[in-house]
Amino acid sequence: MLALEATPAEIDELDQCQRDALDACVIAAMTLCTPEGDARGRARLLMECHGRYTRSWGVFGKAASFPAFLSQLQSAPIGALLPGPGSWSEIWDVRLLDDDGTATAALTRLIMEASDQAHEVPGLSADLRHLHSVLRALGKLPPGARLARIAAEAVQHAVFRTLQQAGFAAYTEGRGTLVKEPVLGRRALSRHALLTDLGVYTSISPVRQFAGRWAPCPLCKWTMRATPRGHHSAELACEDERHRQRGARFKMESDDGQWWLKPLGEIREIPELRPVEGWVALSYGLWQWITMPGLLEIDLEALADGAGAKVRLWPFGDSYDLHITKNGTTWRVDVKTWADPQGIAEQMRADPEGCAGLIVVIPEHLRGYTAVLNRVLGPFGARVITDLDLIAEVRAA
Repeated sequence: MLALEATPAEIDELDQCQRDALDACVIAAMTLCTPEGDARGRARLLMECHGRYTRSWGVFGKAASFPAFLSQLQSAPIGALLPGPGSWSEIWDVRLLDDDGTATAALTRLIMEASDQAHEVPGLSADLRHLHSVLRALGKLPPGARLARIAAEAVQHAVFRTLQQAGFAAYTEGRGTLVKEPVLGRRALSRHALLTDLGVYTSISPVRQFAGRWAPCPLCKWTMRATPRGHHSAELACEDERHRQRGARFKMESDDGQWWLKPLGEIREIPELRPVEGWVALSYGLWQWITMPGLLEIDLEALADGAGAKVRLWPFGDSYDLHITKNGTTWRVDVKTWADPQGIAEQMRADPEGCAGLIVVIPEHLRGYTAVLNRVLGPFGARVITDLDLIAEVRAA
């Protein structure tokens, strides 16, 4: 689903009333599905969300009553929740909650990247608190301040620039660790002094553990979300939609105190169940905005090398990600696994001279966003293509 990976671009297509309604809906949906916080506080927040939702429909709008609002959050797609005319946007068909009442991947991304009130949501407290603490440590968030919108581009840029201050070798080692090892044992982390100082690893989130255990996704190695299915069973699945589609889904069961996993998808490589104690992980935002694009960068390095090109990964720190040359042709590649025209453009405005001739590469499943991204980034001299387009160009050179 495009909406899962292109949340900011999807939001940019909505009018203000629709954005206000969506913000109220995502806060209410996450509040409905979280066990965190007291019942009275959650009920009060739900009623506040309904008030915001009603105002977004205007004086003559026909907003749903409070009971109908709660019911629609659990069963209706986003398009049925918003005021005004329909949209071509694929976000229109996405649901916020699954049939069992748990948060969809779309809801998690929407609340993290596009909500003006995310700090109010109890179910996101662990991930959001950690991300805010990292930004404060990097001097990007004054004490007591909250972000109205968490921009992936700004978070990535802040972390990478801080790593660069320790020198190029430390930068490449630190960035490589964040990509390849999004979960580390505490002893292993102690050997990475810079990452320890930055505080980018934290305790494993309560939503990614069950019965004191967690398991890594076989594809990205990050902690899978654990959804309880009674007292003695849980479903573990990667937060990434494509990884789940490829089979990163498992059932966790016990017998006489022994826990094991069995596959629910095509992946037969059973990950190891590990005790929560002794392990630390990146929080959601850092995994989504550093680990996931980093994995694509590493894949592109291998593919370009296999196509006969000379490739340098992360050649000049945070300037761009891949420097590819073949038969006199050069590609300066900046990889993005999200489609956020506003965030990327804001970062490019900070260094417009470095954008001329830059190739912004997005995953093939985001191909539908190349047009809007090219409209926004073209004036900076950048060109937007997909990963498959890039490799085709390299092979043809």
